[in-house]
Amino acid sequence: MKKLLAACVLFISLNSFGGGNMDSVRYTAFFNTKNSNCILSVNGLDYLSTLKGSRSISTGSDITDALENNSENNIGLIFFPSEPEVKSDEYYCDVKLIRSVFNGKDEVVTYFKTVFDGRGNRPYSDPNGYTIQDINDNTGNAIIKGISNRIKFKGDEKPENWLTAYRKFTVSGIPEWKWTKASPQKNESALRGRLIESYKDLINDLKSSDLTTIKKKYSIALDEYAKTDFTDDTELFFNSIGIVNAVQKGKVNSNPNWDDFKVLAYQNNRMFCLGIGGASRMSPIQFFNADGKRIFSWNPFFAVIDNKIVLVR
Repeated sequence: MKKLLAACVLFISLNSFGGGNMDSVRYTAFFNTKNSNCILSVNGLDYLSTLKGSRSISTGSDITDALENNSENNIGLIFFPSEPEVKSDEYYCDVKLIRSVFNGKDEVVTYFKTVFDGRGNRPYSDPNGYTIQDINDNTGNAIIKGISNRIKFKGDEKPENWLTAYRKFTVSGIPEWKWTKASPQKNESALRGRLIESYKDLINDLKSSDLTTIKKKYSIALDEYAKTDFTDDTELFFNSIGIVNAVQKGKVNSNPNWDDFKVLAYQNNRMFCLGIGGASRMSPIQFFNADGKRIFSWNPFFAVIDNKIVLVR
């Protein structure tokens, strides 16, 4: 899932879009962290994170393509402090969700923050150091507090207890995405087998640098990414994914060890991918340069529509 590019041009697009119909609404999540390992989760998808790179960032992303119209969705933070490069007692992660509509006023849907108070050299394992601050809310729904143990740091014997904070909200005014019409599937061997065959087909296309076929198979996602930005320029989004550059500078691994990958299910079992799991999905579609260094990993999502496995993100 993308799309920082869309976030950059979102508000310009809204001001230039006419009609004010049901597709004219967009949702943007603003994500700020300080000295924290933090994941922004949207309907169970890891949308943004600080697990790689700086642990103190300020960014935003259009998350409209991960939301279901006229339905209950959820947004959340998965948070654990990170040792700062410069001594600090302040650790936090926050999300502000904004609803923007053509020719209208931006509305704060929800705005909340996870905090760890590190004063007095308090250990990260002390649960009394953690709080959730509810800064602004127009959903009427309480924040759901919890614990996540799915991420283990290198060298640790077991995962730490990460604080989670989620809030449900109802979406309206956005396009009806294809994945929302997909048939829910049971996560069993038959589905895994179908997904592996779909990945193999993509890998064969990439092995022969057949980008025309890739675009056709990826057309639902490309069309809907473009629609999010009120444009029909699908080439813009295809070129931004990284596939074109990867094909030019490296070769796809044509023989992944399929035993390493499991089915990861999202959006109420309507969207799937193969991945190793944990902090990173790690797709089977990986490109390597002449020195054997991995240069790119493509993480597409599939859904079952009319009993066919199709790419939807």
